[in-house]
Amino acid sequence: MNISFLTSGHYPFDDRIFFHMAKSLFENGDNIEVASSKIDMKNFVDGISLNCFFGDNLSKNDKIKHFILILSDFSPDIIICSEPLTILAAKKYAKRQSKKIKIVYDITEWYPSKKNLNAYKYPLKIFQFLKFTMFNIYASCMADAFIFGEWYKSKPFRFIFSGKPFAYITYYPDLKYIVKRKPEFSENKIRLSYSGKITSEKGFNNFISVLKVLSEYQNNLKIEAKIIGWYENERDKEKYKKLIQSLNENINLSFHDKQSFCDFINLINDSDIFLDLRSTDFENRHCLPIKLFYYAALERPVIFSNSKAIRKEVEISKFGFLVEPTDTNQIVKIILRYLENPNQYYEHCMNARNLTETHYNWEKLKPAFSNFIHSL
Repeated sequence: MNISFLTSGHYPFDDRIFFHMAKSLFENGDNIEVASSKIDMKNFVDGISLNCFFGDNLSKNDKIKHFILILSDFSPDIIICSEPLTILAAKKYAKRQSKKIKIVYDITEWYPSKKNLNAYKYPLKIFQFLKFTMFNIYASCMADAFIFGEWYKSKPFRFIFSGKPFAYITYYPDLKYIVKRKPEFSENKIRLSYSGKITSEKGFNNFISVLKVLSEYQNNLKIEAKIIGWYENERDKEKYKKLIQSLNENINLSFHDKQSFCDFINLINDSDIFLDLRSTDFENRHCLPIKLFYYAALERPVIFSNSKAIRKEVEISKFGFLVEPTDTNQIVKIILRYLENPNQYYEHCMNARNLTETHYNWEKLKPAFSNFIHSL
């Protein structure tokens, strides 16, 4: 079969779209094309066609037209869409064809999310929320089936579209991309990392607070911290640079821009403990972070913000802790407990990898994903 992936919000080498879903279907014998409106690119990579255009400055109608042109050249039997706008493009294309084309909505994010509403102030924000919500429902009516990345995000769609087929395909990593590196823990040194957009909402302030308090607790502790991320704007850049400059001298910081999927995995592979201290608003409490499963696959403990989604879907107590992200003292005490009790540290490392190998890996999901797509 010819299968297209359409996305207006992700780059073509997105880990879920390209490295997991597209590659799995290609290995199954299907012809695959990935179309993204985030970058101008036409290429074949590992047998997969990449037919992309830069559409950030285009209107919604122009984006839809570009996607339709790409679909017309490829003539897919199934179209897997990552956003409501791409569903509109898929439906407009499908209506013009003589053959029946199936449209699948792969839902991994809230829509509308906070980032869709950031530009608006109250009360306009409420109006825009309702407008985007209705647009999402309208687009979802055109989908023939759903893929859900996590349970909480599936709830409204399972309720409204109870008659449509769906599958749960969550964010487990393909272990062929994870190079195992034996944990090397030292009571005199700790290596931590922050990754993602550098904002307080994503937990950067909380991460810096942990570094600061940790350095004050133990002056002789060598702290290495990698910051892998990007700023939203120049104003934020200046603000967070001042925050970073307030850290003690015994903290060795290194900075890295946004990385490709494989480079990111290699870059964080020497971290001792993974922290993700994003704010605990409604959206974050009901989100299952993709990075959590990569951290577990790398055989390291994790400290994450308290999340209903994590508690529901992950045996987190076996390889880490859920915390209130602003409770810096609690987080530091957990890190110090690992330093003082290396047996617990190595037990959590072993549990993380064992759970990944027995459960949290793409090989467990791949047959269900392929079977679901071909059943359509």
